[in-house]
Amino acid sequence: MAFKRLKKFFAGPTPHLSREDAMKIFKRDHFKCHYCGLDGLHRFENWLILTIDHIHPHAKGGARTLDNLVTACQPCNVIKGKRIFKSAQEAKAYVLAKREEWRQAFQEQVKAA
Repeated sequence: MAFKRLKKFFAGPTPHLSREDAMKIFKRDHFKCHYCGLDGLHRFENWLILTIDHIHPHAKGGARTLDNLVTACQPCNVIKGKRIFKSAQEAKAYVLAKREEWRQAFQEQVKAA
């Protein structure tokens, strides 16, 4: 069994980000998705899907520091996933390109239906 699994088994899961820290990040980012710009202050439904994303994924050793965390909507957070990027801008470019690719596939499916 890997050391990380043993550690998790004995110590339990790592604590999640506190609500206070999450609010600091949301406020710093003006409640907007770092990737697509979805405005969480514009509509309640937008606010409901805002999350906190690790630029360098926590699962790959990324720190839970404020400079490694950004506001992201759930779709963008899922698209980025656990991929590692050299910079936040590279991650943003990847997410926006993938969103556009999916938008085109969706539009083709709608036309075919």
